[in-house]
Amino acid sequence: MSAVHQVVPALVLVGVASLVGWSGCGARGSASGFGSGASSGAGSGGNSGSEDAGPVFSQGEDSGSSGGSSQPYMFATDGGIVAVGSCPGGGSTTISGKIYDPAAKDPLYGAVAYVPSKPVSALTLGVSCDSCNSLYTGSPVAAGQTDATGSFIIQNAPSGTNIPLVIQLGKWRKQLKVSTVTACQDNPQPDKSLTLPANHMEGDIPNIAISTGGADTLECLLIRMGVDASEYEPGSQGPGRIHIFQGSGAGGFTAPIMIPGLNLGNVGAPNTSPAAPSSSSALWNSDADINDYDIVMLSCEGSPTANMDQQVLFDYAKAGGRVFASHFHYAWFNTGPFGTSTPALADWTTGAQTIGNINASVETTLANGGPFPKGVAMKQWLGVVDALGVAGAPAGELPIVAARHNANVTAANTPSTSWIVPDPSANQSAGTTQYFSFNTPLGTATESQCGRVVYSDLHVGGASSDNPSMPVPEECSTADLSPQEKALEFMLFDLSACVVPDNAPPPQVTIVPQ
Repeated sequence: MSAVHQVVPALVLVGVASLVGWSGCGARGSASGFGSGASSGAGSGGNSGSEDAGPVFSQGEDSGSSGGSSQPYMFATDGGIVAVGSCPGGGSTTISGKIYDPAAKDPLYGAVAYVPSKPVSALTLGVSCDSCNSLYTGSPVAAGQTDATGSFIIQNAPSGTNIPLVIQLGKWRKQLKVSTVTACQDNPQPDKSLTLPANHMEGDIPNIAISTGGADTLECLLIRMGVDASEYEPGSQGPGRIHIFQGSGAGGFTAPIMIPGLNLGNVGAPNTSPAAPSSSSALWNSDADINDYDIVMLSCEGSPTANMDQQVLFDYAKAGGRVFASHFHYAWFNTGPFGTSTPALADWTTGAQTIGNINASVETTLANGGPFPKGVAMKQWLGVVDALGVAGAPAGELPIVAARHNANVTAANTPSTSWIVPDPSANQSAGTTQYFSFNTPLGTATESQCGRVVYSDLHVGGASSDNPSMPVPEECSTADLSPQEKALEFMLFDLSACVVPDNAPPPQVTIVPQ
């Protein structure tokens, strides 16, 4: 079994691989060379483009493996890659494994593993309209993509020693080396050895802004996913990738706002120490401020969002931003520029709309009866991570604590896709959704859409035992993700990925022969 090592991009590998003489691209951002070491470093910013086109994406049914030309390659000692003879009996040199979240607990769906033949380009931090093809740089010679079990196979991989390997999902990226790849056989990587970075010194993490709220602890989801507490920063300052802004919330909630298992007390919206600025003054106050972030997460405030600038969030999503909004943040979407979308995003009901603890089903077809491959994958994945049929839920169903009902999505709401719906025992109206998404810019062709918005009536804080009377992120329980948090983890990584239509699976990677 070959070993995997992280690489320090600032160093230059000397010796056996084709990486001799490689160095960073010189742009502001993540260093992009490969080297020998135990960790990889990353700066801020950079250029997401490169002179090479990267892989070409095509649709395919098998998302577990892909890989370019049938011609085998190996890395040469003179700084290049060379073709080698075919394997006996039509075999192939492969690299296989599983890619996990930063906590090394949950495997990930739709992540890419690839072997570059040149240094990868730095990733730009902040809102950007990226195609799938533009994210995977370094002239890959072979690649694979994970299925719902987190497994991938890279076909026709180069053989040799110290083979560079990149694992990536959107702007989450880690650069590694495989010590030895033996020709004409599979080279499985040790389980739990391939994880997305827990901090920006290990690799690339998207720049994420989180607006806290007095009725949930969405900011704690990333801690339980394995992101280091050192990544949390008050406001826009600091090198960390998780930037906290204080939203609103009076605290001291009583039913129906109370979230079971969440100690809300009378503290209002959680904050860092030293204190972060308010969301309304430093996050959604201007396009310039919000555009610093790849993803914006909006934690429930316990009442409709205070001091909104709806146009700023609309502009951000239109420019390629990713938005994750919880419960009372429906206020961004039921009025203002989002609310004037035709057809409508959803049929909205305002207020708390508590429906209690329910069991829910994952949608596997679209509202119009069409295929929904990502819904199928989500249901499979939730089964893999033991989130279905637990805590008294029927087999194949997701238990949800403290569910709400603010949105109905039907076939008439063509911009939107419903992912999770209450089961019939919840006695909710047709189209009731716990989670739906839509791509942006609204009203444009699918191939032109590069932003994404997720609205969730699921709360992170349900049964979490977080304590928002303490500073962020010390408030966060370090327990395993609850079943509904696992659904949110799937959705957050889907939000991070390149945008594709919901009736298509993540694009399979096909390599252009070098």
